[in-house]
Amino acid sequence: MTGTPGVGKSTFAKKLSDTLPNSSLVELNDIVEEYKLYSKIDEMGSKVVKLGQLEEKVKEIIKEQGSASNMIIVGHLVPEINVKYDMIIVLRIGLKKLVERLEARGYQKEKTRENIVSESIDYCGIKSMEHCEETYEVETESEQKEVMDYIMDRTEGKQGKPPEIREISKFKELMELIADGNKYSL
Repeated sequence: MTGTPGVGKSTFAKKLSDTLPNSSLVELNDIVEEYKLYSKIDEMGSKVVKLGQLEEKVKEIIKEQGSASNMIIVGHLVPEINVKYDMIIVLRIGLKKLVERLEARGYQKEKTRENIVSESIDYCGIKSMEHCEETYEVETESEQKEVMDYIMDRTEGKQGKPPEIREISKFKELMELIADGNKYSL
């Protein structure tokens, strides 16, 4: 499960984990923090993650848990680490809603801008497709339900109907943000 910070990854992953039998939830940010897998904190307050070490730690966790559990790996860094994913779900969100959430978290202007751009260009979706053929982008609650149903069917050995593969464009929303005053120097 991946997406730009603020799209609702952890909330959706928790909901999926609560529904999915025999599941474990692995939050990449928690691993980074627990094992101090970062070299510094940059001027925007973001941790500069040691991706190679994070990848090795995630592979270790996968090996320890084995195939007995349905592992849900969550984080915006999912597409940055090379592990074998069965499926990647990319959560998307409207840009104005994203701005509201990031501002509520106290993100600096520069960090908010960086995440607006990331969501606009679908960075997580494009990078995810490089790692996993079965990548689904979802934005609405009905799409989340469709994905959850599909995952449940797969874990039960059923031939479920795969969700629609969508390419979600945020260009129009980006242009609206720019026209609204461009306070993020876009």
